[in-house]
Amino acid sequence: MANSFSRFISSMFGSSNAKQEREAGADRAGIEGLIRAEWPRDFQFLFIEPQAKDVAEALDGWKWIGLDGLEPAAVSAFGDIFFRAGDGSIHHLDMLDGKLARIAGDWSEFQADLQNEARRDELLLAGLVLAARKNGLIPAAGQCYDFKKPPVLGGEMSLGEMETTFFVVKVHIAGQIHRQVKDLPQGAKINKVTISDG
Repeated sequence: MANSFSRFISSMFGSSNAKQEREAGADRAGIEGLIRAEWPRDFQFLFIEPQAKDVAEALDGWKWIGLDGLEPAAVSAFGDIFFRAGDGSIHHLDMLDGKLARIAGDWSEFQADLQNEARRDELLLAGLVLAARKNGLIPAAGQCYDFKKPPVLGGEMSLGEMETTFFVVKVHIAGQIHRQVKDLPQGAKINKVTISDG
């Protein structure tokens, strides 16, 4: 039996019962295949609404981390992806740390967590997003925030180092980088990473 992640991928790329699965995937992903979640108006700017097919393509770079049984539910302005598991728990795919972690028992707990300013900064980099927007740096459709040099490769996490980039490219490349550096000791010098298009 296919798990929810496989059903999600099948709904985007087809299967033996493609039409039915596409319709089911669209229902799960939201209107017109967007990954969309309802947020209080004050928090909406902390999230983007990519196409479900773009999320599937972006996650191709993260196959190694183990996404079976997880369904994308929300995407932060920095491209972090929040998943809902079969048991209702919420998991966070962190583009900075390259880790997948369970962060809440259910959606209500996750939303309650975001009421805490420190937690919003930790999970969504809310302070940086707000500063970027005040400085006119706002992602267009299909884009998210990124740092010019990935922090995992020694880049600085500051407003001056922020830019907008294509969501699919950022997430896919982040997955490739983190796969290559995940087993290195803390503080190891990284001389080279290899990026592929597939």
